[in-house]
Amino acid sequence: MATARELLDQIVGTFNEAQWAAAEALWAPDAVWEEIGTGRTLTVPEGIAAAKDWRTAFADVRGTIENRLVDGHQAAGEIVWRGTHTGPLMGAPPTGKPIAVRAVAVITEADGRVARMRHYLDIAGMTAQLGTAPPGAG
Repeated sequence: MATARELLDQIVGTFNEAQWAAAEALWAPDAVWEEIGTGRTLTVPEGIAAAKDWRTAFADVRGTIENRLVDGHQAAGEIVWRGTHTGPLMGAPPTGKPIAVRAVAVITEADGRVARMRHYLDIAGMTAQLGTAPPGAG
């Protein structure tokens, strides 16, 4: 049975390698996936679809966990997502610009699977790097 720390590492690893079936298997069927930076609360299938959309927008994106905090059934990781905007992103055309976006993922493990994830993604910082932030933002 996977620990919270192992699940955090596996979430990032399966995303980095675009291993969607393996990623989906990490989650409890009724898990909640919150993408705080975008304001979305997703089911597991919706979360996997969103992850695929991010990979379409940033085909070379890789996440690196720079720091972890683990306490029992919870783990939090500071992640930096690095990639190049080469595909459409939420209706916006690709800019060709590289990004390094900071995020924090907080997961709760239950019975060896992810029961909940809150992904705090710096969307304002990302749009500023892409040059797509509205005036006065970022």
